[in-house]
Amino acid sequence: MLTSILAASDLSSRSKPAVQRAVQLAEEAGAKLCVLHVVEDDLLETRMRDEMRSAEEALTKQLDGFGLSRGDEVVIATGHAFHVIGETAREHSADLIVMGAHRRQFLRDVFVGTTIERVTRTAGLPVLMANSKAGERWRKVFIATDMSETSGHAARIAKSIGLLDGAEVTFVHAYAPITRQMMTYAGIPVERVQEEAEREFESTRREVAHFIQSLEMDGLTYHARIIEGIGAEAIAGLVGQAKPDLLVIGTRGLSGVKRLFLGSVAQELMSSLEIDVLAVPPPV
Repeated sequence: MLTSILAASDLSSRSKPAVQRAVQLAEEAGAKLCVLHVVEDDLLETRMRDEMRSAEEALTKQLDGFGLSRGDEVVIATGHAFHVIGETAREHSADLIVMGAHRRQFLRDVFVGTTIERVTRTAGLPVLMANSKAGERWRKVFIATDMSETSGHAARIAKSIGLLDGAEVTFVHAYAPITRQMMTYAGIPVERVQEEAEREFESTRREVAHFIQSLEMDGLTYHARIIEGIGAEAIAGLVGQAKPDLLVIGTRGLSGVKRLFLGSVAQELMSSLEIDVLAVPPPV
C-alpha cells in the first residue's frame, strides 16, 4: 500500500488535479503527503525569496481548500524542476510521484524534454500523470501489456500500492496479425486466410492468459482484451472508445544516450491521452 506520496505542482491549472488526486490517495491510504514546488534558481535572490513565499502560501491555501487538515508537508525548493522532484521523492521515500499533465501542443514530440517526461525517465519511481478534474476513485482501469517483464512489473506495482482496489481492471494487448497480412498479400483464398487468422488469435489469447496468470496477482478480478493494431495507436484508439479512468503502462529501462527517450509507446500515450496515466519504470 501507499505509505508516502510526492505531489509536484507548478501552481498552474494543470497541477491542481494532481494535488487533488494526491490528497485523495493519501487520505484513503493513510499515507504521508509532501507537496513540492520548485523555483528555478536563476532568479535574483530577492525575487527568489518572494517567489518561494508566494508559492508556499498558494499551496497551503490550495490544500486547505481540499479539506486537508493532517498537517502534511509543503516544500518549496530551488533548482532544476525534474532533478529536484526526483531527489525530494527519494528523500521522502515516496512510493509514488503525482504530477499534472504536460502542456498540450500541436506537435506531439514536444513532450520529450518536458518536466513530467524527464521525471518519468529519471526518477526511478512510478509517476502518475493526473488529467482528471475530480479526485474520485478510478472505476475502470486499463493495464497495457506486451507480455514483457516491464509491463508485468507495472501491473504488480499498480496493485501493490492499491491503485487497482475496487476498480474494474482490464489487461489490454495489441497485436498485428502478421500471418493474415502475408497470406492476403500472397493471394491466398479468403477462407484459408480467415482460418489462419483465427488460429493466430487463439494462440495470442492463450499466451496473454498465461502471462497474466504468471503475475500471481492474488485477489484481483480482471478481464483481458486483445485488440488488433500496433502499439500506442491501437491502445489510444481503444481508450478513446472505452474511456477508462486510468491507464497503467510500463516504461523501458534504458541507459546512456538512450535514456533521452521513454520508449515510443509510453511516450506516445502520455503525450496524447486525456485520462490519468500511471507510468512505471522497470525494476532496478
